[in-house]
Amino acid sequence: MAEGARIHSVDVVRQFRAALIKYAETGNVALTSADGDIDRVMGWLERDQATYWAGQVRKRHEIVVRCEEAVRAKRLFKGADGTPQSAVDEMKALSVAKRRKEEAEVKVVAVKKAIMVLRKEAQLYKGRVMRLGTTMASDLPKAVHRLDRMMDDVDMYLSIQTTGKGIDLAKAAEAMAAGNAGSGPKSTLDKLKGRTPTAEQRQAAPFVSPAADHAVNQPWAVGTVADWQLKALAGLSIDRQLPEPDHRIVAQVGVWQEPKLYLHRLDPTGEDDTGWYVGPAGDAEPAADAVYESMRIGAVLAARPDLADFLALPAGTVAVLDAGGPTAVYDPIGLDIWSIALIKAGDDAPADAEGGPAEAAPAEAAVTA
Repeated sequence: MAEGARIHSVDVVRQFRAALIKYAETGNVALTSADGDIDRVMGWLERDQATYWAGQVRKRHEIVVRCEEAVRAKRLFKGADGTPQSAVDEMKALSVAKRRKEEAEVKVVAVKKAIMVLRKEAQLYKGRVMRLGTTMASDLPKAVHRLDRMMDDVDMYLSIQTTGKGIDLAKAAEAMAAGNAGSGPKSTLDKLKGRTPTAEQRQAAPFVSPAADHAVNQPWAVGTVADWQLKALAGLSIDRQLPEPDHRIVAQVGVWQEPKLYLHRLDPTGEDDTGWYVGPAGDAEPAADAVYESMRIGAVLAARPDLADFLALPAGTVAVLDAGGPTAVYDPIGLDIWSIALIKAGDDAPADAEGGPAEAAPAEAAVTA
């Protein structure tokens, strides 16, 4: 059993996490692009080239037949003065027509051979990259999720405050274990999902039609989503599920003026339900007697049209927003795709954007567990 672990830079671990996400995204794009190139070339050979050269063989054969008829006619019939006609020009045309026909026949054979070779190579390629594709689609997201849990544990460890003589590391570890007993460490995403009301509670939320003085129409503490953030989100390769404007969205009463909130899209509880829930994402635990309400999602978008692209994210998504706009967007498997969006944004993101291109100041921390 290992006696301890030393983490000299928490920021390096976070940078590695971002690099891992970028590697997974780049790898998936490369594999998808390669598959697309193979399919495109195969289609070009099977549909375009095979059809074209087969047609050329027929057309050029007809030209050869016509040239042969012209040569035969010149040899059979005499000229106006009764002397035999010269068929030199017709023989030259016939020779050219035969060469062009032979060329077309060679092309047909070459296309068939190319199709066979490409099919064989494509099968070999797909067999060789199958494991890499599985790693990109499954193993790397799991690794990122595990890193998130590890960093949550590290942050929890570093947040332990001691006074007086303090407590030794063994007792600190015991305190952390006691706090997590029975359920294991919870990530930020797990905590947010744990706050989401049940399907029965969401379905029972009374419907309201917000008036001008309703909380949803008052100034929000959550910042407006900037254009560069919308552009970063649009750059992600994810399926959108556009909600109908007259379908319901459920929220905790009064959440609209919270400084930090989260949007969680679940499976709909009815035909007119979008599946979206809006709740507070602050550090304070939500009240046990929290009250919920539902309204048309069009009413929310009328107050905050900048959230339209986020409310089109698919079921299973969790988005966290604060005064600076979005801070995290988790996909259905728990991967923070907002980190990928910020990496892709590149120079479009301002230098002080969280997770953006600016380098964070180094923060060294030595931890012995």
